[in-house]
Amino acid sequence: MSRAAAVEVGQGRQGRIIRATPAVARRQAEWIVAIEPWKGLDYQAPALGRYLARQARAGDVWMALTAARQPAGIIVATDGFLLGGFIALLAVRPEASGQGLGQALVGHVAARVFARRRWLFVSCDAANGAALRFYRRQGFTRVGRLPDLVREGRIELLLRKPRP
Repeated sequence: MSRAAAVEVGQGRQGRIIRATPAVARRQAEWIVAIEPWKGLDYQAPALGRYLARQARAGDVWMALTAARQPAGIIVATDGFLLGGFIALLAVRPEASGQGLGQALVGHVAARVFARRRWLFVSCDAANGAALRFYRRQGFTRVGRLPDLVREGRIELLLRKPRP
């Protein structure tokens, strides 16, 4: 990945965390829509790609790179949501699952948010047990129930993590 494609901001045992440019962020849509929960929600790559590019222009998209500098995970986190930040999207490529990339991305965003804000929020489909367990391990607790938010008949749970 060229220096113009992304700005490197940190490195850990899981790989590098970079801020994505709009073009790099847009390209991640293809693999994201092929995995759950986005596949089951019938997300389309062109629309998701436009969203990711727009969020990247605002500086809200971060990516985890493998040692070979290939994108393996992505997080979109916005600021100013209920006195905190909000994780709007977190995805890790299936072949990179279990390597700590999701945890590294959430940790990166949490450190940035907690430098200015009191809370970090995320919403998660109530039926997505794996995601709920992941967020609980990261220190999030349930604070609300949002029926029909993403899709009619589905329930999102609003989770919150306090500043340490």
